[in-house]
Amino acid sequence: MAPVMVTGESGTGKELVAYAIHANSHRAKGPWVAVNCSAIPDTLLEAEFFGAKKGAYTGAAQDREGFFQAARGGTLFLDEIGDLPLSMQSKLLRAIQERRIRPLGSNQEEAVDVRIVSATHKNLSQEVRDGRFRQDLYYRLNVIDIEVAPLRERRQDLPELCHTLLVRIAEDCNIAPPVLPDQVLQTLATLPMPGNVRELENLLYRAVALCDGGTLQFETPDCHGHAAGASAPDLRLTPELTGRQLALPNDLQAYLDNLERALLLQTLQATRFNRTAAAALLGLSLRQIRYRIDRLHIEAPHPGDNADAPG
Repeated sequence: MAPVMVTGESGTGKELVAYAIHANSHRAKGPWVAVNCSAIPDTLLEAEFFGAKKGAYTGAAQDREGFFQAARGGTLFLDEIGDLPLSMQSKLLRAIQERRIRPLGSNQEEAVDVRIVSATHKNLSQEVRDGRFRQDLYYRLNVIDIEVAPLRERRQDLPELCHTLLVRIAEDCNIAPPVLPDQVLQTLATLPMPGNVRELENLLYRAVALCDGGTLQFETPDCHGHAAGASAPDLRLTPELTGRQLALPNDLQAYLDNLERALLLQTLQATRFNRTAAAALLGLSLRQIRYRIDRLHIEAPHPGDNADAPG
């Protein structure tokens, strides 16, 4: 099937559009493999994309499956494709053209059957003109172009978006979906929201975390991104961070863990160990703060004080 390029600003939901393409294609029963191209170190790109044989590099104790092998018969979604280094772009182009790959450390090629859907917030045409993206790869990937409009250009979608997001947030918090009053919806419609749907979700998550009862109350965020008048904890820098020069720690990871633990504890105490409220104040999802609490062995002072429900 023809490759698809999904373009749009950050936070517009490009991955959701890409997944909808996969879910409504004849490959829907096949695997969906999503890859963030900007998050992979350059030295690991080839092994991650094409796989590697045992002994191909230091630490390769067994054969490793790459993204192309994992996506056989399905869809390979390449998010932030504009961040892929030029050196890897040429190898990706060959894999797409030949429909064959060679795992790292192997002398034999393998046939692959995947559909490529890619996404970027960059202007790839300009990237091509500036020499940062291969023109031939651009034409290979951009057979069908879908542009996702920013939220400011589709205000009519706000009611449905808010409903969908609130249902998801309520499931995450294990509560009933709260009521969204018309005046709150009208307030949201006036906000610029440069972060698009991702910013809208953050605002709703915060409103759910801080609401008292089953109806959302919402105040216009100030320039720092917090609701005016909201009782956010006073998160001040620790004395170690306020000096002009920091003492070098012997164990950086332990030092950072201690700082993170202190900040989490301070926020949890300010929210009476309401993890949903603490997550909203720190800009984390509920899953992210749960992971950090478990990793850093943070326990509530009383068994009943670590509830996830909004306070």
